[in-house]
Amino acid sequence: MKKIKDAVLELKSRASLKLLGFQAGAIAAIGIVLALCYLIPLASAANESGASDYSDYSEAGMASQLNSFKAFIMLFGAMLGGGLKISGSGGGFGVSGEAHLALSLVSITAILAICAVNYFLVQKLNRGVRKGGWKSAALTSGLHALVLSLLFLIVSLFGKLSMEAMGFLTATISPRYAGVFFTILLTVFFSQFLATAPARGQSGTPLMNGVREAITLLVAVLVVFAVVGIIVALVSKDEDMPWSTSLLLIPLLGTLGSYLGALGFLGALAPNISGVASALEDFTGNDIPTSVLRIWDIADGKGAWLIALTVILVVAVAIRVGVQRTRTAGIDWQRVWQLPVISLVLWMLLAWLTSISIGGKISAEEMGEMSADISFGITWYSVIFLAIGAAIVSILAELLPLQVYRFAPGLLGLLAGKAAVDRWISGQSQAPASSNPAAPAAATPTTAMPVTTAEPATTAFAAAPASAAPAASEAPALQPASESSKKKAKAVGFSVLGVAVLVGLGFGAVAYLNSQRKPEAQVQQYLQLLADGKAEKAAEMVDPGIDNSSRVLLTDEALASAKQRLEVVDVKQESKGESGASIRATYSINGEQHERVFTVDRGDKEYGLLDTWDLNDPLLVPVKISTDQISKVTVGKAPVELQQDDSYFGESTAAYSGNFYVYPGIYNVTAPNTDYLQVDAQELRANHPDDLEAAVTLNTQVTDQLSDLALDAVHKFATACVTVPTNLNEGCPSELQDKELKSFSVKTQADGVTMEGMESFSSSETTFKYQRNKTEYMEYDEQEIDRSFNGTIEWIDGQPKVTVTGSSWW
Repeated sequence: MKKIKDAVLELKSRASLKLLGFQAGAIAAIGIVLALCYLIPLASAANESGASDYSDYSEAGMASQLNSFKAFIMLFGAMLGGGLKISGSGGGFGVSGEAHLALSLVSITAILAICAVNYFLVQKLNRGVRKGGWKSAALTSGLHALVLSLLFLIVSLFGKLSMEAMGFLTATISPRYAGVFFTILLTVFFSQFLATAPARGQSGTPLMNGVREAITLLVAVLVVFAVVGIIVALVSKDEDMPWSTSLLLIPLLGTLGSYLGALGFLGALAPNISGVASALEDFTGNDIPTSVLRIWDIADGKGAWLIALTVILVVAVAIRVGVQRTRTAGIDWQRVWQLPVISLVLWMLLAWLTSISIGGKISAEEMGEMSADISFGITWYSVIFLAIGAAIVSILAELLPLQVYRFAPGLLGLLAGKAAVDRWISGQSQAPASSNPAAPAAATPTTAMPVTTAEPATTAFAAAPASAAPAASEAPALQPASESSKKKAKAVGFSVLGVAVLVGLGFGAVAYLNSQRKPEAQVQQYLQLLADGKAEKAAEMVDPGIDNSSRVLLTDEALASAKQRLEVVDVKQESKGESGASIRATYSINGEQHERVFTVDRGDKEYGLLDTWDLNDPLLVPVKISTDQISKVTVGKAPVELQQDDSYFGESTAAYSGNFYVYPGIYNVTAPNTDYLQVDAQELRANHPDDLEAAVTLNTQVTDQLSDLALDAVHKFATACVTVPTNLNEGCPSELQDKELKSFSVKTQADGVTMEGMESFSSSETTFKYQRNKTEYMEYDEQEIDRSFNGTIEWIDGQPKVTVTGSSWW
């Protein structure tokens, strides 16, 4: 209790208040900068979208919300607390419900920045040397952390946004308050404790050395891969993307470095979707990753080059860690295991923190309560791979420094630092950082890289404890390699380098070839064949899978002569798994864009190295072609035979039709014209398989020659009606069908016919004169009658057969 009381009283001292002020200011500055990195691009995007897009919100538009001070405080709290909480409720149309969601997006950048700045401030303001032990350091660090966490918790309480939509939906967005509290509490406590407690502990113990080495490896991985990630992101940034979007990378640098670092050590990233969120994939498309992502899946296989960077990083860190250790005659296995074990713990913690997730519960009447969770992050086995990588670093740290010193001493100083190399050469352990400020300077030999045996320094470490100075057997004299050994080493080194270059070129060639064999390239090739009018090659690439009678238009003759073929707009990968991929293609026809999702299966490796992909889905559009009289039509330049239609009663009709498949495009459908029939060409628009059935009907029109032919038949029939014995034929006027006529003749022939469709006609009136024979009781005068004729037309192979069937009654 006395220690607690003293610590509380000391907290009110001028020095403690000064430190608290600097700590609070530093944390606030970090939070402000990172919050602006989110606020600026979000507000810019909202302003560009326009207030009209958010006019449904009665309280305020989204743009004004994001430009408010509350939004800034909300993002400030989100940066410190690692995410947001979203709560909503509402109802309408007889249904009401609630939703509670949580977005977890921890900024490793913020955590590392707070730890580094706080550690520096504590040491800079002379708080690193205290009059107590580690318990006193922990108590003071805990009080500082508690005060600061409560302070920023209170600040984050003002960062709540409230919105209302359409009068019956309300939502609130706020930082994760518990996240703010515990993030500040833990980061301040541990960084301040590490800045104070080591002064009272034994910094040379294997455990402390393992912690230092693990942190060195972790920071190196995060920094190197974060730099690579941000360079790649900026280089590959879309030209249409505003510059402010790049600011989003800054808070995510730690996460980006962690992800790429895990991939570089042959790990993987994977999504985890559970609950009702699994049904969202059908609506979100590529917005939710659905498959495991590995290093060779990045940038069409070009990301595999990061493995080479990982190897270089492992070697460099191993050399630096090895120089930090006390030089021994051989491998000291007792100090090898600490680095991988502590690295395993750190990466487990980092994998948990860097997992990006959103999840919660939704409850609604009649539907009950539903949960949904979506997360994305480092897989569990990736952490094991990272620990194995740390074990390799730890083993190489026992071997590499000596070999590098023998053959390239200058490289050793470049990687590990001159002072550390001097201590390593002398065979002494690392001096405590804060125990004797003058010791490191005194321990520095006058010659950094001696070419002969280096004598251990005696003045600087005379007062060091016995445990700090290893026995002479643990630090044998160093002897640089001879010139002949160096020549052999160079020969071996250049040979290994040459082999590595050849292997690298081989892998690069395979990666390049595989990048050209990516699944979207298969779809691109297929669509380009259709765009070029090469239907038969496209059919070889993807079998249409239909009967031969339906594929008569899937030929070069039909597609190449199309009025307009498709144009490829965009082909991009939507999702990719172990066995196949989903590719979304966009094409246009006559300026109108259409989309189609293709499935591509992974085939067997060609030569055991090259990827192969099999496209499953042909791009076929069903069409129907109909005519009213003609059985043969031409689609483009391809002739097509249509089948005669049956009537409702099963009888044949004069109409013809056929169902076929075509590749997308606009086709001209024509039929041959004759002396008696004329057919106007029609456009067949085949846009997309999911559209309504593309259909076209050719309507036939008669020519004037058919009218003349029918009129000539009427004239002949009328003449036959005044000729014996054909005057008795059925169809002649009844007055002329008489054997007792003295005379009959045609006074005036019909001067025209009227076509009634394609199969019948009627004529104008024909004037006949006739006189009956006189009888014993009556003598008849000559009479005149006017009659019109009608008839039918039978079409045989496009040629008309005209038949006059009868005359009018009056």
